[in-house]
Amino acid sequence: MKFGPVPTDEAEGAILAHAAHLPDGRLRKGTRLATTELERLRAAGIGEVIVARLEPGDIDEDAAADRLAAALMPPGLRLSEAATGRVNIYAVGRGIVRFDREGLKQVNRIDEGITLACVQHNQLVEDGDMIATLKIIPYGICEDVVEAVEQQAVGAPVLGFHRLTARPFALIQTRMEGMKPSVLTSTEKVTKQRLNQLGCALVDSRVVAHEAHAVAEAIEAAREHGAEAILICGASAISDRRDIVPMAVKQAGGKVDRLGLPADPGNLLMSASLDDMPVIGMPGCARSPRLNGFDWVLQLVLAGLPLDDDEIADMAIGGLLMEIASRPLPRRMVEQRRSDTIAIGGVLLAAGMSRRMGDENKLLAAIDGVPMVRHVAEAMIAGGIRELVVVTGHQADAVTAVLSDLEAPGIILRFVHNADFADGQAGSVAAGVAALSNDVSGALIALGDMPFVLADLVAEMIQDHSGLGDHEMRISFPVFEGRRGNPVLWGRGFFKALAGLSGDIGGRRILAENPAAVNSISWTDDSIHNDIDTGDDLRRHLRG
Repeated sequence: MKFGPVPTDEAEGAILAHAAHLPDGRLRKGTRLATTELERLRAAGIGEVIVARLEPGDIDEDAAADRLAAALMPPGLRLSEAATGRVNIYAVGRGIVRFDREGLKQVNRIDEGITLACVQHNQLVEDGDMIATLKIIPYGICEDVVEAVEQQAVGAPVLGFHRLTARPFALIQTRMEGMKPSVLTSTEKVTKQRLNQLGCALVDSRVVAHEAHAVAEAIEAAREHGAEAILICGASAISDRRDIVPMAVKQAGGKVDRLGLPADPGNLLMSASLDDMPVIGMPGCARSPRLNGFDWVLQLVLAGLPLDDDEIADMAIGGLLMEIASRPLPRRMVEQRRSDTIAIGGVLLAAGMSRRMGDENKLLAAIDGVPMVRHVAEAMIAGGIRELVVVTGHQADAVTAVLSDLEAPGIILRFVHNADFADGQAGSVAAGVAALSNDVSGALIALGDMPFVLADLVAEMIQDHSGLGDHEMRISFPVFEGRRGNPVLWGRGFFKALAGLSGDIGGRRILAENPAAVNSISWTDDSIHNDIDTGDDLRRHLRG
C-alpha cells in the first residue's frame, strides 16, 4: 500500500488519510476521492492531501476485517459488518468467553496492522455484550498477511463462547448447636439471588444436622425433588477430605474431585460429582453476595466445562479477588436489583364438602371466635393480596356471608361458584385462576382449611417470588424441614394449564412436568403443613 502526500490533482481514486474541514462541510478520513470531492478540495484552496492507495495484492480494510473475523471466531456469535476496518463481535445469549492465550498472542504478532482484543478469559457476559473487536489499522493490508492469520486459525478459533445452560439446584445447609437461624435464612436468600441472576431455580432447600449421614440423606432427597446440581453449605468450613461434607458425598455414592481453590475469597471450596451431577461444597464466603471463587465455579458448571486440575489451577491468575477486580459480573447483572413487589392475585379454595367432619362444614368452624376460612382470607389480605377470588361450592351462601365484609378500599373481593365442587379440587383451582384479572403476574392459591398460615408467610412468598427474574414462569413453595407445604404461588405462565384442570389432581401434574420451575422458600414452622380435616384435628389444635 502506498501512503503519503500527493497533489490534489493526482489524488483521484485514492483514500483520504485525514479528515479535511472545508467551508461547505467536512470530508471524513477514509473517503474515496472522486471528482466531486476533488472539486471541493480545490475550491477550498487545498493543493495537496495525504492519501493511501492500494497496490496489487492488497485487500481493503473492511474486506480484510470481515474475512479475518469469520476465520478467527467460532460459529454462533454475532459479527458486525466491517466499518473503518473494524468488526465487533457480540455474545448471543449468556455465556463465558474463553480464548487460547498463545493463539491470541500469535495473531497479534503476525503484523502490526492487525489487532484483535477481547475481554478477560472466562469472563461472564450477557446477550448482546461485546466480547472482542478486530481492527485493521491501515486502509489496506497485504493478502499474504491475511492468509497467514487465517492459517493461524486453522483447527480451532482463538476465541470460544460457552453458553450457560440453566439447571435446577438444591441447597443443603448443616446446622450446629448455637447457630443462629438468621444465618441459615440469609444464606438461602443470597444463594437464591446468585442462582436467579444466572437463570437457575432453587427447587429444594433444607437444613440438616452437621452429620455425614444426615447430609447424605438430604442429597438423595434433593435428587428426588428434581435437583440437577447440589450446593452444600456446612456449618463449619471443609478442611479435609475426611470432613463431614466430603464424607457425606461418598456415603451418597459420589466422588470428591477437588478440595481447595486458588481464589481468595473462596479457598475452602469442594468440587464433587454424583452420577455426573455436580455437587459443590460452598466456602464460607459464599454466604455473602460479594464476588468470590464460588461464583466462578458456578459459571463453569453451567457452561458445561469440566472442573479438572488444569481448570482450577488456571483460576490462580486474577484469583486474589480481595485486591483485584477480576472478571466482574456483566453491567446489567451488577445493576440488577430486587424488583418491586409485583401484582399477585389470591385464590382461596373454599368449596369443599368437609365429608370427614360429618354434618359440620369445617370452613365455618370457629377458631378463637372467627370462622376458619376467614382466618385464611384475612392472612392473605394482610400479607399483601389486593385481589382475592374466593371459590365456593358446598354451602356457598354461608361461606360468602362470613367473608363478604372483607372488601375495602384497595381490596378487590370476588366470589366464584364451582358448580362441580363435588368432583374435586382441580375444578375450583381452574375456576379461581380464570376469575383473576389480566394484570396479575401470579396467583397465590391457598386452602380454606389451613387457618394457621400467617400473613408473614404470605408477605414473604410475594416478596421472594417478586425477586425472580422469570417470576411468571416459576412456582413458589414454602418448605419446612424438607417438606413442601401450602399455599403455592403460581406464575402467570401456568394460568392456562391451571384453568384446564379437572378432577381431584390439582396442580400436581403441572408441577411434575415442570420440576425446574420450582422456587423453594424456607419457612420457620409447620403451619404450612397443618390443615383441619376432622373434628379430632380441630379439637387437637384448639387445645394446643
